Amino acid sequence: MVQRTTTSPLTISAGTWLRPIPGLRRTDPEHRYWLGEHLFAVSVTGVVGSAKSDWAMARIEATRHIWEPRGHTVHLALEALLHSRFHPLPQQRQQASQQLQHLRSGDYRDWIEPLLAHPHWQQVTVIASERPTCCLIRNQAGTYDTGYIQHACGLRVLADLKTLSRPGSGSYCTRAQLGGYMALEATWGVHYDAGQTIWARPGEARFSPLYSREECLAAWAAAWAGYVSRFRPW
Repeated sequence: MVQRTTTSPLTISAGTWLRPIPGLRRTDPEHRYWLGEHLFAVSVTGVVGSAKSDWAMARIEATRHIWEPRGHTVHLALEALLHSRFHPLPQQRQQASQQLQHLRSGDYRDWIEPLLAHPHWQQVTVIASERPTCCLIRNQAGTYDTGYIQHACGLRVLADLKTLSRPGSGSYCTRAQLGGYMALEATWGVHYDAGQTIWARPGEARFSPLYSREECLAAWAAAWAGYVSRFRPW
């Protein structure tokens, strides 16, 4: 087993971008995670998705050609926005700003523009964007979309972006996924107080209410227990 190479905890403080976990990387498009030479068995998304029925998975796969390029592009736009505004390195901010202008001129602008213009980004300090994280004990990894500190209350919030196809599209429960990322980060000394989902629809961006750390972790514990009972019964 590959051993952790950090010598001190990765801490969160206002205005401080979280340092990457040394040696952790993701290979795409297969979305596999490695820590050094260690390949992780499953992702947080894989654990949560394992509870879906064959019928539900078939429906998801049937529309992949629609939602996958949309989700990829809108996520890139959010990452570029956050890097251009909050990343500590000027060169990184400049590159992200250039990428953002390119994305805004392409497809999915109806999803991107409301997300970029939302006043939420004036009310927080972002400390992470598209951050990979992992846990060797449970042999799992994942990437969450952003983490930020709210100016009004000082809460540290882990958030994930979801794109929906229509203005009236309904949302769904995301607490287990948020809790999964919280659990992974806790193994590296990074703690969040709450979770939040960002819903991007054409012409609209909305932020969910804050979900407490406890309810996110409880939902994740239930999802993890179900996964273990199906795939790790030994």
